[in-house]
Amino acid sequence: MAASHTPAQKVVEILHENESQFEHDQSSRLTPPDTPTSILDDPLDADNPSTPCQTQEAPRSNPQSSHTLEFSYDLEIEKDGISARLVEFGRGVWSVVYKATTRWVSDAPALTPPPSPVASGRILAVKVPLRHDAEPVLAAEAQVLSQMAATASADKYSVPFYGFITASSSIVMSAIPLALSTHIEECALRSKENFSTRTMLDPVLSMPCWTTLAAQLIKGLNWLHAEAGVVHGDIKPHNILLRRRRISDSSNSAEFQFEALYADFSSAHSISLEESGHLGGVALSALTPPFAAPELMTVSAMKSPGMSTPASDVFSLALTLLAAATGDLLLYPGTSNMQRLAMSREGYRVLDFVRSGHHGTRVPRRGLVERTIVPAVVKTPSERIKTAEWLDVLSSA
Repeated sequence: MAASHTPAQKVVEILHENESQFEHDQSSRLTPPDTPTSILDDPLDADNPSTPCQTQEAPRSNPQSSHTLEFSYDLEIEKDGISARLVEFGRGVWSVVYKATTRWVSDAPALTPPPSPVASGRILAVKVPLRHDAEPVLAAEAQVLSQMAATASADKYSVPFYGFITASSSIVMSAIPLALSTHIEECALRSKENFSTRTMLDPVLSMPCWTTLAAQLIKGLNWLHAEAGVVHGDIKPHNILLRRRRISDSSNSAEFQFEALYADFSSAHSISLEESGHLGGVALSALTPPFAAPELMTVSAMKSPGMSTPASDVFSLALTLLAAATGDLLLYPGTSNMQRLAMSREGYRVLDFVRSGHHGTRVPRRGLVERTIVPAVVKTPSERIKTAEWLDVLSSA
């Protein structure tokens, strides 16, 4: 069974239900988790050492930004057939993502058509704020997604965005059921169960798959920075979703079976804001050790409002690719969270740290993984490789 609502009715009811549940949960928890999860983040990620650390300010809507794409379709939020509870893809401190379907087009004419057609009955993901102070976070994210959606090839590099429901600050997007973090863990487990000295020097994804993934993500980041004009701000395996490719019967079974798409732009901002100096209320909202660039993790950076940059995105993607090679989402080999955090603050030494751990063989010296990672983790941000040049490094390896 599915409960049919207009977008405004649905989201207001859900928001009220979520706020009541949040207040109830908080009565038994002195300190809430630090960050929202992405569509498919495990609800327990708040207790994971890789959970983002919040700075003092969250991003707010910028009145100078372009028009936000409105969602003009009716929705049906799916319910579990047994418990009649709303079906969730995931949740965090700021938001919860529900499974929904479209059933018909609303009578209200849309000012701007969706960038991607929304077929009747299509499964969607609806990201709804859990509490009122999360509304500006999702509103700012929707503005960034609208900017991206207006750029050619958006659906090739990021999770398709279908619009924003203003009444509840809710984001409607395509439902993609696999996160890169989950895929890495699955590949690491298979690699451990089928250990072979023949492949112990290769990425856990396999070298062909890792190379394809790296090319997809570097191309996507180049598009994000150069074409869409957006800095992601929180790149990590949990914020990359994998859409299964259509593979022909003649294709090699060893090929990477997915298209990697960037997701969760709650920490993103437009590059034009930084260039114009109109930062307004936009501030760095989340950092995720071990993937955050070290310059963003200094005491001074975390005490004052700051912004992620294209260079910090490059660093975060490099560590994401390193995790895809080693199979270890914690990356650093420390025995405690504090040890790993200390290593994260010296992230430009990441290869030395990784090689001292159990997964160091996956990154052989002068190998493809090392040659891809090294120019992206330089200590000085301005000296890190640019995305267009990064593609050349990968293709020439």
